Amino acid sequence: MTDITDTKLAFAGPEWIAAAEAILEDLAATHGEAGQRFSLCERFTDAPVEISPSGLAAWWFRLDGQTVEVGAGEIGDADATVTADYVATLPVARLVYTPEVIAERRAKRERGELPSQQGDWSRAPRWLTELHNRLAVITA
Repeated sequence: MTDITDTKLAFAGPEWIAAAEAILEDLAATHGEAGQRFSLCERFTDAPVEISPSGLAAWWFRLDGQTVEVGAGEIGDADATVTADYVATLPVARLVYTPEVIAERRAKRERGELPSQQGDWSRAPRWLTELHNRLAVITA
């Protein structure tokens, strides 16, 4: 039997976004709370042509309690956004976040040292770290 972690997916590609959706659905079903809403749009510039012919790879999600909506492309009304270079983002996308890494990134965001991250992150559920970590191990 093949475990999903044995399969590596191209970062921000269609299969990767589908995996993100499945993971988000699982996490929201387990941890989502009524009234908890958050949306995120991530944009990656200079993406490989096989990921995005235009050079901009983007995806988004909306959480509403235990309901999840995910799509490719951009949304303009996300609570929070990430805009970064595709290749420069790959090491971070593949990094499993430990409590120390989480604390360091949170402190940097609060000090304004992560300019790629914009918007209101205060509504982001803490369990979103698990989304990142599950994606990190399958990101090519």
